[in-house]
Amino acid sequence: MTAAKEQQHGDRLTKLNKYRFRAFPTAAIYGGNASGKTNFFKAINFAKHFIIKGSLPYYQINIEPFLLDDDSRNKPSVFILDILVEDDIYEYSFSLITKEVPFQLY
Repeated sequence: MTAAKEQQHGDRLTKLNKYRFRAFPTAAIYGGNASGKTNFFKAINFAKHFIIKGSLPYYQINIEPFLLDDDSRNKPSVFILDILVEDDIYEYSFSLITKEVPFQLY
């Protein structure tokens, strides 16, 4: 999570001069009931499991599309993870439908 331009407590932020922003050393996720906190962590856990274990060919991938928008029901679920390792940021991304990992260039 990146910090805004506020100066208060700036000494506690990690400065990433290479990328010209500051990052929080910790983060908290909070919100009302049924606001998506659990689904956020389910998505992170799913992405971790899918990256590490993968999927067998011809097996249905157990994903739940966003159901509150009719157009989203048939679109791929996209996962984008930015990872900070020492002074470098790496992006790992993939998209899924229930039957395959469709090939897309980003």
